[in-house]
Parts: sequence; C-alpha cells; structure tokens
Amino acid sequence: MAAGGHSWSSKRRKPRFYKRKGFWVGIFLLSILAAVGAVMGWEMFLQYSKPYRERAMTYDLERINDLEVPSIILDRNDQEIGRIFVENRSLISYEEIPPSFIQALKAGEDSRFDRHRGIDYIGIARAGLKMISNRGEVTQGASTITQQLARDAYGLKAEARQRKESGFQRKFVEMFLAQRIEERYSKKEILGFFVNRSFLGSGYYGLRSAALGYFGKEPKDLSIPECASIVTILRNPFEISPLNNIDVNKRGRDHVLRRMHAEGMISMKELTTFLATPVQLNPKPLKRGTSHVYELIAAEARHLIGEDAFARGGLVIRTTLIKSVQDAAQDALEKSLVKVEAQEGYKQPKKSDYKRGSGATKYVQGALLMVDHETGEVLAYLGGRDHAHSQYNFIEEGRKPMGTALFPFLVASGFEKGLTPATAVEDEPMDNRSIMVGGREGILGEWGAEIAQPRYQGEIPIRRALEQSKVAAMVRFGTKVGVDRMADGLRAFGFDVPASEVLPRLLVGSDAASLPQAVSAIATFARSGETGARQATYVTRIDDNHGQILIKRTAEPSTRRIALNPATAYQVHDMLRGTMRDGNLKGQLDDMPASFQGAVKTGSTFDFSGCWSLGYSSRVSCGVWCGFFQGGAPAMYEGAFGKDIALPIWKAAMQALPKKYLQGEIRRPSSLEEIDVCRVSGMRATPHCYESVAEEGQPAKLRDARRKELFRTGTESIASCHLHTAALAGGSTPIRDRGADLTVTDARPVHAREPLLIGNDPYQAEVPDKVADADDDQSHGIFFQSMENAFDNLNLGDEQAQLPLMSPGKLEIEIEID
Repeated sequence: MAAGGHSWSSKRRKPRFYKRKGFWVGIFLLSILAAVGAVMGWEMFLQYSKPYRERAMTYDLERINDLEVPSIILDRNDQEIGRIFVENRSLISYEEIPPSFIQALKAGEDSRFDRHRGIDYIGIARAGLKMISNRGEVTQGASTITQQLARDAYGLKAEARQRKESGFQRKFVEMFLAQRIEERYSKKEILGFFVNRSFLGSGYYGLRSAALGYFGKEPKDLSIPECASIVTILRNPFEISPLNNIDVNKRGRDHVLRRMHAEGMISMKELTTFLATPVQLNPKPLKRGTSHVYELIAAEARHLIGEDAFARGGLVIRTTLIKSVQDAAQDALEKSLVKVEAQEGYKQPKKSDYKRGSGATKYVQGALLMVDHETGEVLAYLGGRDHAHSQYNFIEEGRKPMGTALFPFLVASGFEKGLTPATAVEDEPMDNRSIMVGGREGILGEWGAEIAQPRYQGEIPIRRALEQSKVAAMVRFGTKVGVDRMADGLRAFGFDVPASEVLPRLLVGSDAASLPQAVSAIATFARSGETGARQATYVTRIDDNHGQILIKRTAEPSTRRIALNPATAYQVHDMLRGTMRDGNLKGQLDDMPASFQGAVKTGSTFDFSGCWSLGYSSRVSCGVWCGFFQGGAPAMYEGAFGKDIALPIWKAAMQALPKKYLQGEIRRPSSLEEIDVCRVSGMRATPHCYESVAEEGQPAKLRDARRKELFRTGTESIASCHLHTAALAGGSTPIRDRGADLTVTDARPVHAREPLLIGNDPYQAEVPDKVADADDDQSHGIFFQSMENAFDNLNLGDEQAQLPLMSPGKLEIEIEID
C-alpha cells in the first residue's frame, strides 16, 4: 500500500444506535413522558370513572337472583286480588344445566370466562381492533357473561335511558359491577344466575322455558345444535328467535358451532354433521298458573302501556273488579257444581277425579260475567271453573244454547210487533214436530217451568206464560209473531242469528249465544230499551314501580244500541218481577235486599246439558252459565234446572255487591198506563174476577183476580173478561170440570146442608139437585158461592167469600100502547 494511504480496515466504525448515548437519553426521556402520561391518563380515567365505580358499589349483590318484580293487581277498592308474573320462567339448578349448553354459551358469548375476573381486557382490545378495521362499525361485542348478568339483573339499560347516558357510560357501570360480582360469587353460581335469568325470545325466560318452548324438551335432553340455537338468541332475542325467523337462527347457530370447534369443544366431523342439521321446532311451552281474568288484565295492560314497559314488571294495575264479588262468585260456583256432581243421575266425570295433563276437562263447568251496564266496567269475571285445568275461556270463546232464558227477549220482540201482556196463548200439549228439537216425534217437553211435574193451564195471558216459563205457550206466542220477526228482534238485542238458522226451534232457545251477548241484552230491560255497554273494560289505572302513573282512564258511557221501545222494555221488566213474585222463581229471591228493584230469569235447555241465570239491577247486569265445554254434551242429570244450579251463583254474586250497585229505581216511562185486568184471562177485569188459590195442606181460598197491567197509552180497547162474567151470568162459556183444580171457576166449592136452597136466587147461582155425601169424593152436589152472606144454610167453615156484588136494579117493562 502506498505511503500515506488508508485501508478500509483502518477506518473507525460508528457505534450502533443502541450504543449511542443519545439513544438511551431519548428512551429515558420517552419513558418518563410515557410514565407521566400513563399516570396522568390513569388519574384521568379514575377521575372520570369515579361516579360509575361509586354507583356500582350501591347495588345489593344479595338481590342478584331476584328474578322478577311481579305486577300487582288491585280491585277498584285497592284490595289485592292477584299478581302477574310476566316472565314465563321455570328455575333449574346448575347441575341441571347440560354441559353442552355451558360449552356453547362460553364459545358464543365469552370464551375467556374461566380466566378473567369479570372484565376481559383481551376481548376489549380485540373488539376495538375489529371496530377499527371495519371503519368504526361494531361487529364484535366485548361484554363478558358476568357483565351481561350485571346489566340484566339490575336493569342497567333502563337506568341509563332514564339518566340519558350513553352506552359507553353504561359499560363502565357494568364492568365495575361485574368485578364485584366475581369477587362475591363463584363461576358456577354466576352461570346458574345467568342461565335462569336470560331472556331467550318469544316470551321465554331461562333455559328450561326456552327448551320447552322451542324444542319441547327438558334441558338435559337438548342436543348440541339445539343448545347452540338457544345461545345465539342472546344476541338479539326478538330477531333471532327461531319462532320468528328460523333462517336467521340457523345462521347464528352455525356461528356458535364454529366457535365451539375453534375452542376445541367439538371435532370437525361433528361440526360438519351439525351444520347440515336443520333447526327443527316442537313447541310445548310452559303454562303459567293464573286465572282467566288475570290473563285478560295482563293483555289489556300490555296493550295500554306497551310490551317493553309491561315486561319490566313492578306495575300496580288498578282494575274495575270488586274482590268481594269475585270471591263470592268463585266460591258459589264451586259449591253449586260440586252439588251437581253429587246429584243422583250424574254420570259424567267429576272435577275431583281430574289429573293435570290428562287432556281436556270433561267435568261440568261454569262461568260468570258481571258488568256495569252503563260503562262496560267488568265487576266480576269467571271464565271457567279452574284455569290450571283448562285455559279455555268460556266468556271469550264459548257459545251455548240459552234454552228458556231466551224467553224475555222473545216476549219483547212480540210486543214490538204489536202484542200486549194481555195476549192470550194456549198452554196445552204440543207436538214436537212443530219445532223439531230433541227428536221429531212425541210431545214437546215442559222443562222451562223448572218444576218436576208442570201442569197445562189452557188459555192464559202471555204474562203468565213468561212468569211460569211455559214452553208450549211461548212457542205459540212466537208463531203469532212469526219466526222471522222474532229473529229480527233478537238481532236488535245483539244476538247472532244467521238467516240459515231461522227455524221454529229458535223459539225454545236452541241457537247458541255468548255470555257477553246475553249480559248486554238482559241489561236492556233496565236501560229503557238500550242494550248494555258493548266494550268491556278491566283496567282503570297503571303505575310503574316508582309510583309514576303510566295510564289513567275514567269511566264513561260506552257504545250501546237501541233494541226496544222504552215502554216494551219496562213491560218485560215488570213481567220478570212477576216471575219472582208469582212465577217459577217464587220464594227463590226472598232474601235479596229490599232495595233490589231488578229482576232475573233462569233458563234450562231441553236436554239438561246446560242452564243459565240472567238478571240485572238498575246499574249492573250479571249472567251465569253452567254446563259442559264440549259439544254434544249429555245431560248433567234429569231435571238440571237453572233455578237450582245457576241461580244460587248469580244470587251470591249480586248479594256480595255494595248496596249502591243494587239499589236504584228502574223508572216506568210515561207512555205506559195501568189497566185492571184479570190475572187468569189477561182481559179487562170485571167485579166478578176471582180465582181459587190452594196452598199445600190448606183448603182452597178465593182471591181477587184483578191486577194492574201496563199497556201503552192509546192501546186499543181491551175486551172485558168473559171467563168469570159468563160463568156467573150463566152464559155460554162452559165451566170445565178439573176436579180439585178450580182456577177456571174461581170459586171454592161448598156443600149444601139441605136438599133445596130456600129463598130467592136473583143472581142465578147454580143450585144442587142433592146433598153431597160427606164421604163421596166426587162431590156431585157442588155449587158455587157468588156473594157474601147469601146462603146462610151453607157450610162455609171458617171462611167466607169476599165477592162484593151490586143489588139488582128495578125491573122496568116498556108497554107499547096502540
């Protein structure tokens, strides 16, 4: 190498960057800055998160498993009558949770569940990176199972909305609360809380409810794909429910299955098989133990305030019901139907023999509906005998023949066509072919009078036919009007009468009607011809769990229809009152309060498979039905009358009402006037209208047969009674020989002591031709007393007739002189 030259090897090398003093000085300075920044950031984080951390410390961890705050149902007097548990849930222990479900839950929701202490920082970082790579779109959650439990158990979402906080702020509370939960409870306990609490779509809460609701299986019997199907619902219960969208559920299920494979929980072969398996549903949901009316109240409350507010629970629901009436009705219904089942001749299943889960109930049932007919507010409601046995609600879904309970509406329809309470009808045997009910041949039965051995009475006014519920007479009344006109009248009351069903059998109540229709219709006679409210109301006010009023409703007159002229309505009301005084319900309602001015009508069907009781006060209408749910049901027993079965239930409910609902006058319209009529013939009464009344074990007595009857002002003149006038005057109307039944002759038979009657006989009284033998039951020597103290030689016993008669006038003879 030349002198003075330099070689490459002799060159001085530069130190590497990490050996340079400046580098370490920079690192040191950056470290100081980073530490200062971290400390400052941490201090800022602590400062920012302090209120959320403090709030997280306020939650009571002992209440983490308080799964639901029930909604309380109050009656109109603020007495608790029940509770609604919104969440369809059945709790299971941790040991009952299948391992495959726990694996699917961890894979789908929190794969690091066993390694974190409530907060998965790695998961948070991963979710953040995903959000950055997706340009701000959130595609992966970072909430752990414990955080989700904290959020659901303490309602953190709802709380954040009330505080108007963001989801980011809510997450702070979740994380701090999750850490507390992890410190207090074990991983198994946390999983148990979460699995039982979680909302899993379609109204199902908790694993068991969802397993039965979607797949009809107990949790232990779920397959791995079915577990994955349920787990994926957690991401969006409404959208991913297989009952709502089975395709979306399958996509979510398959994602969970792939995550299970990625976590080493299932093999590739299993994954391939499971992915090819369709989601096959077999819903067999749990039935909650409640009552028919509670279900209706829940439905109305849910409609009024919305599903979300209702699902939070803790509501106070004030209703129109009256607890005392509801309880009395339920007790009376059960007692009456147990009595039916104990009757000789009852051959059907009994409630005491029914086993839950054995299928449809076939024992005798009953229902009651009581409504304020001005506003439509429901005061008492029994949709069936036992909701736990059958959820079938007769009030909402049932329709049954009304039998003779239909008679008041038929009478009213006839009056609207021009007939009157004095209209005479024949009460004589009728060939069943006239109406074709219960067979084609034979004599039409007289079940309507609701007595064991009814008797025919010949020609009687329609008042007596209704009061004594005479079937043949009512059928003849209906034929006077016409079946088509009767059908039109029933439609005016709100009954459904299809044109194809307008047959003569309509006149004996063979067509089906619903209890709400019947209750609305019977109110017409208390409401001057207007039907009762058509829209039922159950809920008046709802408060949330903080006491804030969510909804409040005031009672208002409801939509009604005009069915009758007010005069007709009151005429039928007066006749129904007569049913209680003198008719087939005589003595049955003597224990009703004196202030009760309403009326009631019972009814039975020709085959005794069902019976009714319909009645009202000036403010309330109430209906009771008893019978069998299934169609074509046999008789309860021979002679199963409404007055024996349904009336006691009706009466117990009405008597339980506060007085203000029972009292109140049903006013007579000015368009009616009173006319004296004969209660026997229905015609205008004369001074001779007397009838013989025989009480059991007592001799017959004479009674004034005149009574006040109501007719529309301007009604055409009514003929005078021909029965008694003709008989006493020796007219052409024959006196029928009915043995001991003297109601047609209207006088008590007496016997002459002597063969001849001494003295004048100006009133043409009938004179015997011989003295009756005291031992002769045929009593050939009968004649009829027609005036007081006229025959001193007659044996009147301890009684004398009270028949006032005018003295005969002077005999005037005109002489014509040529």
